[in-house]
Amino acid sequence: MVQNTPNSLAVPVDLASTRSIDSFAHIIGALRRIKSKQAKLSQERKDGEAVLKAALVAVGATVGTVNGVPVVSFASSTRIALDQSQLKERRPDIFEEFSDISEVWTFRLLAA
Repeated sequence: MVQNTPNSLAVPVDLASTRSIDSFAHIIGALRRIKSKQAKLSQERKDGEAVLKAALVAVGATVGTVNGVPVVSFASSTRIALDQSQLKERRPDIFEEFSDISEVWTFRLLAA
């Protein structure tokens, strides 16, 4: 059975493994409040970082100071990444040889 609610991901629900956790409702409420605050704080952080990055770029600097003390840096670096989709397409034998399959448990706070 798939549970579809507005503003949520379709989550497969195995009714045989569903149990009441009513006694933990206060924790669920706290987690919902925390998640909301985290989203707001994350956006606030991104906005602040964007302002500081723009200020550094505008003057060609990589380090920003406050009262002569370095407080932020914004510098480029090189990253090497493996394109898994290309590897899988062009060299499926190598892709399979080095693939690691493991079980992952995911905790989701579902929409009410």
